[in-house]
This record gives sequence, structure tokens and C-alpha cells, in this order.
Amino acid sequence: MKTPRVLVALLCCVVLSGSLRAADDLAWPVLTRENKPWTRWWWLGSAVDKANLTRELEAIATAGFGGVEITPIYGAKGYEERFLPFLSPKYIEMLAHTGAEAKRLGLGVDMATGTGWPFGGAQVMPADAELKLAFAADGQIAPVPTKFKVKRSAPGGEGWVLSPYSTAAMQHYLEPFTAALSALPAGTINSQFHDSFEYQATWATELPEKFQSLHGYDILAHAAELNGQGDPDTVARIKADYRTTLGALHLEYLRTWVDWAHAHGSTARNQAHGSPGNLLDLYAAADIPETEIFGSIPFPIPGFRRDPAEIGRPGHPPIIHRFASSAAHVMGKPYASSETFTWLREHFHESPSEMKPELDALFLAGINHVFYHGDAYSPEDAPWPGWLFYASSQLNTRNPLWRDLGDSLNTYIARAQSLLQAGQPDNDLLVYWPADDLWHNAEGQMIQLTVHASWLEASRTGRLMHELTAKGFSYDLISDTQLAQAHCEKGQLKTPGGLYRTMLVPETDHMEAGTLRRLLDLANDGATVNFAGSLPKDVPGYGQLSARREALKAQLARIGLKHGPDGISWAPLGKGKVWVGPAEKIPAGSREPMADAGLQFIRRKLADGTLYFIVNQGGKSFEGWMPLYCEAESAVQMNPRRGGAGVAAIRQNHGVPEVYLQQAPGESYFIRTFTSRAANGPAMRYLHPAGEPVELGGDWKVTATRGGPELPPAFVQHGLGSWTAQGGEWERFGGTARYEIEFELPAGVKADDWLLDLGDVRETARVFVNGRETDLVWSLPMRTRIGPFLKPGKNTLALEVTNLAANRIRDLEKRSVAWKNFYEINFVNIFYERFNGAVWPLQPSGLLGPVKLVPLLAFTP
Repeated sequence: MKTPRVLVALLCCVVLSGSLRAADDLAWPVLTRENKPWTRWWWLGSAVDKANLTRELEAIATAGFGGVEITPIYGAKGYEERFLPFLSPKYIEMLAHTGAEAKRLGLGVDMATGTGWPFGGAQVMPADAELKLAFAADGQIAPVPTKFKVKRSAPGGEGWVLSPYSTAAMQHYLEPFTAALSALPAGTINSQFHDSFEYQATWATELPEKFQSLHGYDILAHAAELNGQGDPDTVARIKADYRTTLGALHLEYLRTWVDWAHAHGSTARNQAHGSPGNLLDLYAAADIPETEIFGSIPFPIPGFRRDPAEIGRPGHPPIIHRFASSAAHVMGKPYASSETFTWLREHFHESPSEMKPELDALFLAGINHVFYHGDAYSPEDAPWPGWLFYASSQLNTRNPLWRDLGDSLNTYIARAQSLLQAGQPDNDLLVYWPADDLWHNAEGQMIQLTVHASWLEASRTGRLMHELTAKGFSYDLISDTQLAQAHCEKGQLKTPGGLYRTMLVPETDHMEAGTLRRLLDLANDGATVNFAGSLPKDVPGYGQLSARREALKAQLARIGLKHGPDGISWAPLGKGKVWVGPAEKIPAGSREPMADAGLQFIRRKLADGTLYFIVNQGGKSFEGWMPLYCEAESAVQMNPRRGGAGVAAIRQNHGVPEVYLQQAPGESYFIRTFTSRAANGPAMRYLHPAGEPVELGGDWKVTATRGGPELPPAFVQHGLGSWTAQGGEWERFGGTARYEIEFELPAGVKADDWLLDLGDVRETARVFVNGRETDLVWSLPMRTRIGPFLKPGKNTLALEVTNLAANRIRDLEKRSVAWKNFYEINFVNIFYERFNGAVWPLQPSGLLGPVKLVPLLAFTP
């Protein structure tokens, strides 16, 4: 099949966005729509019209988004006459209008291939619907329908959920899409989307035949073992074969959908997590593998807030995101995306300062294409807060933070992704993922590999991934199938998308003889292959067990191990070498020493050097010379928050390049190195505090400037604190207030610059010095340099501070205003319980301070 036009355009965009301009080493790339964040855009009841679609798309574009993903869901009560049946002629007319307006505005349009989730709907006949594994009274396998219907479906999208293991069912399911979407102009839909695996099926009509072809025996003859009866090892083996069969069928199902998307001019974006198969293969089946954030991470950054009531909720260890990014890196896919900010906090409590660390964790894990979760279409005549989706971050035009979104998070994401989409991944280690050890389990039936990743955290591979990250090693994961596509090139491992120095195999009990043979063949061709702990002991599964064990034994016999000190063994093999021993002692390539200082990183390889993204997510600042694991004659430092850049201080220490870093907790920078030339441009300015801070503790004039439900009266505040302390309208106000003060710049203090430290800000602050806007402060630490804007003597400082919408929602709830009027699940809290914002405490709002001026002096490292 020919590569679809959209995929060709996608690859071209990556090449263009990755071509950093040599004429100006300090210049940021020209931003493309792919660099910018995109957002899921729920169409409630598909009750959309052209005027409101245009209004919303214009707001989305103005806020710095690059595109939308349309997912129709249930509607809002009282607006039934506006509902449009999914894929009806009127719906397609609205979709065509969306595509035309998006094109005019420079936006892209993706769509879920269905409504709600999972795939399913009115076109799904019982023969194509889900089945679950059940057992008859006589103990034989007797599958029954799950009777599971599409969750959160939109009008016209109601119906049975599709069997996720049937290519025939998928083909039938897609027929109405083919017919309806044919009316759209070419290029209207950029990408089709498949959400995370939340199917309930554990069986399929196709399963026995597929099982027989994969494993060489009849699963129907082993109903007792599949039901957990018999020798535990035999049960585990037969269940392992059952699980690999589910994975194989689901992979074929996905490929059928991907092929259909390509045939109709779109790419395919898939969330593989939750699936009962090999995540690396399932992610790689799509053009864009997508992970997701669900819940939050307790970062130790000073000032980072987390509601104690939310502790204990399922979260997402950052290592889980490496499955999506590894699939992209290993198989040569330019984007790895993420559904971002799902249930990050309770509704209306998400602050940009708490979102940035989550974003940075995604970027560090190799994600470079962020999708917000998300924005609900809401007509202009819907009363505040408009139409909403219950699991959203509620970052929409009705949120008071929307005004600052484009200049804060979205600009930060776009700048960061413009670099993280450039060049090629630069990870040293290729880590084999032993999925067969997971499948070998006598308990349960289907095993789902969810984004919460308790299955990963409890595994030896998960522990090894944490250890590698903590010690500063860069790595990608690889599956058995992907390993078959790797080869050795000049002593390095080459996959369709990456080049790696070393193969690392976590301690694993079960491995197919073919996989071990491939690993040893790579070593024979010149690669270094390291086995952490020990060599595999047995083959997985039950079919043809004796023959496969003999095949594994024959491969193990190729390794003539020589035993050394510290439990390390090695064996020369052809042009390469095999190592076996404790993971912390076997040679695993070079690492980045910055990990020892609490800094985290990801690298990408550029044509003329190396690109580092470096983040301090710890509790301590770092300052000093930092060795880099790359060749570098020069370097530039780039600030994605403010957009500035400068030539960095660099020195050679016994042939190792070292750059000078100053990095506070919460801060993130790019270091771009040049291998064999000097960087062009002004030098970085390094500054130290030069004296005692000066607190601005006089009288502040506070005036509400925008927001609601009404603008509260102005007041003068001596010192600082939450504006809710004023009572009355200020308690329920959601919006922006302007803080103003006059101050004298201290005379006789020698300073090359001045740092404005705002202390505690709830939640964003636009800074104006002597009438000039200088910065938007929104991330930790809440501070900015303002020296060039100050003058001797009297100065004025104004801060436009915007708070959360939480207090305004709390007020609606306390007054029993009926705003939660949606079908289906309606609106629930973060624990999926009845939403009751009336019991919320008032959220601190405004400028809490203390506000300080810190004199700074320049120095040369």
C-alpha cells in the first residue's frame, strides 16, 4: 500500500521543524502546528453549529494550539433539539465546516473513529460484538456476549462494543465511516484516533483457529487448565499461550484499522495501554503511539502543591511512557504523543505550575506531541461554566486561566517540542522487554497492561528501568518482534529508527529460542549483549514444549562463559561479546553524570551536535560545571519558558566537555552542543545574588479587572495574602486582579540585574514594571529578572494575577445552581463519586508573596 499523503506531509513537517537554522545558533525553530500542543475536543451531543464552531476554533488557534481531536459524547440536557446523529449528513456538514475553518486558521483536525469509547455503535451486529470466556456446567469453554455497550456514546453512536480481536468485525464496523467520510474534501481529517483499551472481551470466535496456528494445539481441549485447574506450571503455560493469542488478534485488529486510515488519506494514532498484548508492538502498529497522564506525581519541587485528599489515587509512573516513545524511536516514527492532564487534580484545581512538572516528565520520557485532555465545545448561549466533560482538565475559554494559557503552557510546549521533534533519538541502551514473563501466570485470564503500571513496577524490568534512569543511562525498550528487525552495524545495534551502543536483557525466566538466537547472532556480528542477573532458564508457553526447550538449550550452548570477579561472567562470541552478571556491575555503556546531581535529561542527535533537555525536578538547586557524554567544542543554552538563549560557558576537562549550569528546582533548559565549531551569538549571562533581598511590603492596591460572577470592589492591602480574606464577592471571584505598588530602588546597591521573586502566586502573574509588560510568571520558581526595566529612585510594579475557577464553582454549588445537566454519567468528582463542590475549602487566590527584589552581580564561570 502506498504511503498516505498525510503521512508524507507529517514526515516532511518533522524534517522541516527539525532543521535548526545554522545562520543563528540562538534562534528557535519557526513553530509548526505539529510543534504546538493539540487538544481533545468533545462534541456533547454533537450539538454543534457553524457559528459556534468558528468562534471556538478561533479561540483555540489564538491560544496557541496546533489542532483538535474531535470525540463526540453524550449531550447536555435541555438542548436535545440541537443534537446531530453521528455520521448523519448534517454531522458531516459540520465536520466539513470544521475542516475548512481549521485550515484557514492553521489548525489540524483529528477524529476518534467512533463516539465515546471503546469502538462500537449501532452498526455492530451481535456476531461482531464482544465475547467473554465462560465455562459450561460440564467444564467446557462456552463463550457468552459481554453485553457491553459504548461508554459515553453520542447520539447515533449507541450500541454494542466491537470485538477487539476480529479483523472481520473491524471491516464491518468501518463501512459506515467509509461511506460518510467520502463526502469530505481530501485532507479534512489529519489522523484517526483509537483510545486506550477499555474493552471487556476475553474471547473471540476467531481465537481457537488463531491459537492452533500459533501454538500447535487445540485450546478447546484444555478448558480445565484455562479455568485454573491442574498443575500450576501447566496452567500458567496454557494461559500464557492464550494471552499471546489475544495480543496477536488485537494487533491484527489494529492493523486493519490503520490500513483503512491510510487508504483514506489519514494517519493513525493509538493508545495501546490497557491492552492484553505486547505494548511495544501494539504502539508501533500506529503512525503515532500515544501514552497518557492519569492522576498526578508528587514532585519534591519546593512550592509544588498536591491535595492530601488525592494521595493514594492511581497515578502513572513516568517509566510507563517509555513504551510509547520506545515504539516510536525503535521503529522510526517521528512523534510519540500523550493524552495529557487526565484527572490531574480535582475539577477546576489544575494550576499551570503543577502542570509543567508533568509535562517535563513526559518530555524526559521521550514524548514530543502533547494532546490536552481537554476542551468541551460549548455554545455561546450556554450559562457559565458551559458544557463540560467530567474527566477533563477544564482548560477552555470559560476558565479564567485561558487568557494566560497561550503565553504560558502552550508557548512552553511549542518551544520544547520544536526541539524535541528535531533530529533523531540518542539513547545508548536497547533494553529487551520480556513480556513472556508477565504472561506466565496461573492466576486470572486476560492480563491488561494499564497505564497505572502496577504490573511494571512489580517486575524486575520495571526496577531495572528505574535504576537506569536514576543512574543517568539513556535507553529504549524493544520487543521480540522488533528485535528480529535489528542488525549490527560497526559494533552498534541498528533498528528501523535508532542506533544503540549496547543491548541489555533484564533478568528473565522465559525466552523463546528464536529471541535468544537473535541476541546471540547480534553479538556474533559485533554487538555487546548484556544479560542482567542470569541467562534465561526456560521457554514460555505449552505448545511443542519439549522441542522448544531443546532449541533453547542449543542456543545456550553457544555461550561459553568465563567467570570473573564480582559475579560477572563473559563470553566472546564472533566479533562481539556476551556479559552476564548483576546489572549494576556489567558494562552498560556510558552515562550522564548529571543524574548524580539530581538532574534529569533526554538527548537527541542533530546533524552538527547533540541536543540535551535538562530538568531539575528535585528539591535542591544545582550550580557548577557539568560533564556531558558527547563530543562538543561549544554549546548554547536555550530557555523554553521565556524563549531566550545564549552561548554557554564550556571547558574541556581531560577531553570531556563540561558546561556551566545554574538550575533551580522546577527549571528546565536545553543545551545544544556543536561538535566541531564555535557557536555564534552573545554569551550567557551568569549571575549571583549580591546582597540581602528587599521585601516590597508596603500598601498594595488591588483591583479586579476581568472575571466573574461580578467584579468585586477594589481594596488596599498592607502586606499580602489571599484575596478571599476580603470576604463577599472576593470569596467567589474567578478571574484576574491587578496588584499595584510603588517602591524605591535601593540606592548605593551594586547590581548588574535584579531578580523579582514573587513567592507564592495563585496562579499566574503578568509582570509590569514602570508600565511595560516584562514577563508572565506561571511556573516554579515564581521569579523573573527585571533589571533592564528599573530606574533609579521611584518605580512602579503591577502584577495581573489570575486564580483558579474553583471558588466560583464552589459558590454555584453552595447556592444550588443547576449547572451539571448532562446525560449519561453527568458530572462526577475525581473519585468517580457524586460531585459536590460546596464542601470545598476556599482556594487561596491572588498574590500571597512575599515579594522580594534580589540584587544580582554577573560573573564569569
